[in-house]
Amino acid sequence: MDIPEQCLWFCGHVTALTGVHCTLLNILTKDFAIPPFQNGCALDAGDCSASHTHLYGTYEAQRWAGKYIYYCPRGLVFCAVIPQMPGPPAEHCMIIGPVIMTNSLEDPFDDPLNDPDSLSGIPRMTTAQVHSLCELAAATLSPFPQANREESAGSSSFMKMMYDYAVDIRPRAYPVESEHQLQEYIRTGSKSAAQKLLNELLAQLYASTGNDLDRIRPRIRELLVLMNRAAIDGGADTDEIFSLCCRYEQELDTLDSIEDLNRWLGMILHQFIGFVFDFNAIKHQNVIFKATAYMKEHMSERLSLDQVAAQVYLSKSYFCRIIKSELGCTFTEYVNRLRIERSKTLLQSSQMSIAEISLAVGFDDQSYFTRIFKRQTGCSPGKFREQRP
Repeated sequence: MDIPEQCLWFCGHVTALTGVHCTLLNILTKDFAIPPFQNGCALDAGDCSASHTHLYGTYEAQRWAGKYIYYCPRGLVFCAVIPQMPGPPAEHCMIIGPVIMTNSLEDPFDDPLNDPDSLSGIPRMTTAQVHSLCELAAATLSPFPQANREESAGSSSFMKMMYDYAVDIRPRAYPVESEHQLQEYIRTGSKSAAQKLLNELLAQLYASTGNDLDRIRPRIRELLVLMNRAAIDGGADTDEIFSLCCRYEQELDTLDSIEDLNRWLGMILHQFIGFVFDFNAIKHQNVIFKATAYMKEHMSERLSLDQVAAQVYLSKSYFCRIIKSELGCTFTEYVNRLRIERSKTLLQSSQMSIAEISLAVGFDDQSYFTRIFKRQTGCSPGKFREQRP
C-alpha cells in the first residue's frame, strides 16, 4: 500500500474503534478522500469552510511536529496528523474529528456547545482522551517508508516550461523585477497569479544554473525571505511566519530533485497566502476556544494574562487584541464572565454556600464576587438562587 492507502486503512480503524469520523486531505490539491464532516452542524452551510478550517489545522500540524488539535468555527474539535518521513514533506494529512471535547463527561458546564441535541451522535471525549487519540495516530503514521508521490497540480505545465527554457539557447537575465511582483501577489492574495509567476521564476533559475541544486539552494533561501516578508507585510503573524521559515530552512536541505523542490515551494506559497487571507478568522476562533477551555479547567485558580496567552502560544498583546476584537471585552472581563456563568450553574444545581461557590469559581473575596455577579445579572447571588425552578 502507498501512503494514502495506509492512511485510509488506519482511518477505518479509528472510526470503528472510537466512532470518530476520519478522512484524508491532499495538501496540494485540497481534496478530501472521504467528504469531511459537515452534516448536522448548526452553522449555515455557507458559513462553514471545511477546506479552510482543515488546511489551517494541517499547516499548524506541519509547524508542530506533525500533529495539531484545533477547533472548527462551530466549536467541534479535530486532530490533524501528518505522516512523518525522510525527504520531502508529506502531501497528505489525516483529519480526525469532530469530537465534542470536555473536561468532564458528566458536567454540562464543560460542554463547549451547550446544545447537545443539535449534534447528537458526535463522540464526547475528555481533553486527555483527545490528546491520546492524536498521539496514537501520530505514532501509527510515523515513520512511513518513502513512497512514490503523485504529480502535483500544475507540475506538468511547469515541466513543459522547464523544457521550453532548456531548448531556447538565448541567454536570459534572471528577472529580479518579477520577485517584486511576486511579493505583491502574496500581499494581495492573488494565488493563481503568484503560482504562475513563481513557476516562471523557478524555470529561469533552474535553466540558468543547469539544474545544479547546490547553486539553486542559496537563491531559494533568498526567495523564501522575500516571500515571508511579503506575507508579514500582508498581515500574517510575524512569529507564525518566522516559525515556518525556520522549518523550511531545515527542509530545503533534504530536497534532492527539481520536482520535489518545485512542489515544496508551491506548497509554501499557498501557506503564506493562507495565513494572510484565509485563516485569520479560523485562527482567532481556535484561540478563543482553546483559551476558554483552559480557563474553565483552571477556573478555581488565579488566572493571569501571561499564563493564558502562553497556553495558546501568543504574546500578551496579540492575545488581548484577539479577545477584544472577537469578544468585545478585556481579558479580565471575559474571565469574570466565565466565572459568573459557572456560579449560576452551581447556584441552581448544588447546595454549596455562596462563600463556597465564590471560591470554587476563582473569587477570593465574596463581596467582590457579589458585586460582579450583580453587575452581570442584575441581582445578587442569593436572589438568583431563590428564583431557581
